[in-house]
Amino acid sequence: MAAVYAILSAFLYAVANVYTKKGFAHTNILSAFIISIISCFISSLAICLFLFSFERYFDRAVWFFIAAGLVGPFLGRALLYEAIDRVGASVACTVFEAKPIFSVVIAVLVLEERLSISILFGVLLMMLGTVIISRESSGGDIVKKWTRRDLILPLFAGACYGGSHVLRKIGINLTPEPFMAVMWQNAGALICSPFLIWAYRNNQQVTFHNQKAWFVFGVAGILQVAAQWCLFAALEYGTVVVVSPLTSLSTLFVLLLAAFLLKKVERITWKIVTGALLIIGATVVLTLFP
Repeated sequence: MAAVYAILSAFLYAVANVYTKKGFAHTNILSAFIISIISCFISSLAICLFLFSFERYFDRAVWFFIAAGLVGPFLGRALLYEAIDRVGASVACTVFEAKPIFSVVIAVLVLEERLSISILFGVLLMMLGTVIISRESSGGDIVKKWTRRDLILPLFAGACYGGSHVLRKIGINLTPEPFMAVMWQNAGALICSPFLIWAYRNNQQVTFHNQKAWFVFGVAGILQVAAQWCLFAALEYGTVVVVSPLTSLSTLFVLLLAAFLLKKVERITWKIVTGALLIIGATVVLTLFP
């Protein structure tokens, strides 16, 4: 069951990220991020209000879910949105999917999960795939010019999400309620949103009057809630060193979707495909030989 939920989570995240790239035509990054966070929180809160009584909302796992929200959906998504806007969804999401490198290492150190030769080999394949993509200069976003320095953004986003996987696992072990976990996680991200607005105050302004932006990023937010629920469900049944690498299949889904849906704004090159295949190969290794 863990593998099924993890792969479904990867697909839903891929759809949300490709949809996000299309949505940047209607608004700026900051507005997209805030709208997405709001839609994630409202939709997850509505589900929890329907499913749980009030006293179920507070226990010791809450702090781990909030911390995961600060690291993952808040900081990680902010960096990923910036990366998607700069280099395109195909490149940004492929580099971002190196996140198991971080989650596996942290899980071994913090949760004492088992580290094997196959895990080390899988991590090496992911690093090689990331390096190949970093040598790319003609793929990704067609309109904007980007440099290798821009790849730091999706890499750091992957580190944030990799770390949040461990926090999610600790929390879900304490309270096996994926919907509750998703709600508190998005609450943590929403709490920190004013800090992001302050950080962007001289460059971008939040605009809420664009109906198309609300629709696009509202849908993206709902897709992310579904993806988050699947991820928590996967972590409930499986370990971080197995679940986190499986979510990297999002790379494959993004490339397939971008090839059809973003062909007017992004270019898929052999380096991007090769890097993605290496990362996907690492996912297979980590899944079949954990």
